[in-house]
Amino acid sequence: MDKKLRDELVSKNMGYVVTLARQYTCELLTTDDLVSEGSIGMIKAAEKFDASRGKPFVTFAAPYIRHAIEEAIRKVTGEVPVLSTDESLPVGSKNNYTLLNVLEDKDAPKADAAVEQNALSDDMLSAIVTLNEREQTVIKAFFGIDEEHKTMAEIGQAMGLKRERVRQIRDKALRKMHKASSNS
Repeated sequence: MDKKLRDELVSKNMGYVVTLARQYTCELLTTDDLVSEGSIGMIKAAEKFDASRGKPFVTFAAPYIRHAIEEAIRKVTGEVPVLSTDESLPVGSKNNYTLLNVLEDKDAPKADAAVEQNALSDDMLSAIVTLNEREQTVIKAFFGIDEEHKTMAEIGQAMGLKRERVRQIRDKALRKMHKASSNS
């Protein structure tokens, strides 16, 4: 990915890094420190991001940002202590649990998912109005906007088109949306 595009992705999504950084607390690191660490993670994500895979950048970048923030906290504080109700677990034992492992529900949506989805929806909807009806149908179905996400094959079947034609329509629509967002 060229440096200009990478820098554009990073600068347009700094608010998301700030949102994630504010979810963490560390007495030894300020929120600004956490944002800086998250930015490093976002830069790494931007270097590896492939828009042709159809995944929104913030969704792709979130794990990189979280990892960078959590790694910075671990370096400064060490492991997060475990609060256990199991009396048989000795205090100070070398278990593999962290507070995050104990509290995190893998099936529950992440706390930032709603913020991420709202930001994406607002940006997408403002760009979608620049598309014709067929392009809007493809983009909304592909990205799951106001409906369940569909594959290109499923969209093609519903519209009576070949998968390759759906990909062409999607790519053209994305270029139009990018151009519209660059002009605003």
